[in-house]
Amino acid sequence: MIRKALQLILATTPFVLVIQPLAFAADRARTVTVNGDFENGLTSWKATGDVSVETSTPLEGHASLRIGPGAGSVTQRIAVGSDNHMMVSALIDSTPAGAGKLTVRFLDKDGRELMTLDSLRDIKPGKQRGELSDYFKPHPLTASVEIEVSKNDPLATVLVDQVKLEVYEEIDPALKDTEELSEMMRPFWKGNVVTNEAVLMFSQNGKPASGTLMFQPTRILSVTDYSTITHYREGVDFTTAGRSLTSTPNSRMTQVKDTDLLGGDLKWNIIGGKQVLVTYEHSDAWSGPAQSYVGANLPNTMQKLSAHAPLKIVAYGDSITFGIGSSQIFRIAPFQAPWIDLFTRQLQQVYRDTNITLYNSSQSGADSDWAKGMAQRMVASLEPDLVVIAFGQNDFWSVSPDTFAGNVSSIIQTVRSGNPKAEFLLVSTMRFDPAYAADNIYWDNVTEYDSKLRALIGPGVQLIDMTAISGAVFAAKAPKDCLNDPLHPNDYLSRWYAQSLTAALVPASQR
Repeated sequence: MIRKALQLILATTPFVLVIQPLAFAADRARTVTVNGDFENGLTSWKATGDVSVETSTPLEGHASLRIGPGAGSVTQRIAVGSDNHMMVSALIDSTPAGAGKLTVRFLDKDGRELMTLDSLRDIKPGKQRGELSDYFKPHPLTASVEIEVSKNDPLATVLVDQVKLEVYEEIDPALKDTEELSEMMRPFWKGNVVTNEAVLMFSQNGKPASGTLMFQPTRILSVTDYSTITHYREGVDFTTAGRSLTSTPNSRMTQVKDTDLLGGDLKWNIIGGKQVLVTYEHSDAWSGPAQSYVGANLPNTMQKLSAHAPLKIVAYGDSITFGIGSSQIFRIAPFQAPWIDLFTRQLQQVYRDTNITLYNSSQSGADSDWAKGMAQRMVASLEPDLVVIAFGQNDFWSVSPDTFAGNVSSIIQTVRSGNPKAEFLLVSTMRFDPAYAADNIYWDNVTEYDSKLRALIGPGVQLIDMTAISGAVFAAKAPKDCLNDPLHPNDYLSRWYAQSLTAALVPASQR
């Protein structure tokens, strides 16, 4: 039922980034609450006060929870991790309406409360009376979640049913990159070897499928499918001419036809995993933008890296920063980790420092308005040394550039109010697929967000300009080479992110 509703939303609204992560993970949703429909009475719930089971007029099934007329509440604690997104939902009916309260508490390994979400300020009502739900990323230190249903009106009687906490199992710790970190992190814009550049072999009007490389190859070293398992042979599966690869009539290469894609505005085409990967030598140089070293303007971070002192990094962004689009999240070979993880692992290796810790507080579907409101709970509470802030891909639909800049500035102020030495890498959002949205205002908003972030640069605040970098990459080759879907990077573009952040903190002599 959830999946059908999500498919309908995806087909009718432009705000797809908010919904898409849910749709992607819906098949792996796991309900962790027990007896949330109260069909087995109060089993698995801890009850306090005037609480009973209602069987004469239940909201659903044969039983519901009744709280009142006196004060009362029920709670259930569930052991969960912090890696995956979750959804809490409940059906709460009362007279007067809105008298019931749903609360989610996040507890650390010692049972201490980390943060709270509740239906008075965070958990939103649904379209039908009594429906409540919220999709969220837990606090990074979460070891367990406590669900509480209570009431906030002493005179009300509340009926409760269908209390559910679902975990979307996106992260599988057992999945490891099949490629070497050193190969993945070799900068695309330096040297004369490109490793596993993604190319979508695309056929238009029945013509042979073809794709374009970033540079003109002097020698093709390998061409494989996206998993890197199947190897294709030049002259048998493809031919080359300049920067172009063209499939042969009997090619085994993965190909996409124009008739395979939905046409028109706001059509959600998922192409991740359908590109081929090309490793080759070249003699020409990258003429587009590339990230420079900015460590001199992040002295506290660099001092810790140089001294091998503990460095706490918090990533705070939307689904791109969480990792949607990476093959590890989608559980397909080569299982490349999200870019923020690659960046952190590379820092650990370059600086030979195991004291670098990453907390990913990014939430799929989040915009900068949400980020401003949650900054104390999701970032400042962790007392970070370095915060990577990366929003924009959910903002461009409706958030003005001035509001966006104000939200990011507020995040910085909130974090620094607890730790004045905290430093920041602002990551401007990548360009979306130009074929996705015809309204130029969305494209212009992304441009303006980038400009607004640049204006925030100063001591302890530096910019990673992924808007300019992704735009240049899209100009040099087909955007669909670089994307999982219209709004998320695939492994190839994710490596541009990871390599660019690394370049910001590693002098060229150490790369």
